[in-house]
Amino acid sequence: MGIDQQQTNSRALMALIFGILSIVLFLLPIGGIIFALLGIVLGIIGRREARANMEKGSGYALAGIICGIVGLIIPVLMGVLALLFFSGQLPV
Repeated sequence: MGIDQQQTNSRALMALIFGILSIVLFLLPIGGIIFALLGIVLGIIGRREARANMEKGSGYALAGIICGIVGLIIPVLMGVLALLFFSGQLPV
């Protein structure tokens, strides 16, 4: 038929999945951080590959990077707040 369909970059899609999982599972001490790091790294690689190979998925990769960063910030903020609260420095 002549319709040229572009493939979606699989690393970009996996970055989005891991980024979302890092936000959803942020209460898991190690799991959320690992998912966040995987989302960021795969997002960077997937975005670079999608642009170089003219594939779809650059937006998925960017969303994975952003979700991964948010997935890292949430546990860090909660840890700092818990530390301040339990040390008595945070007024209730």
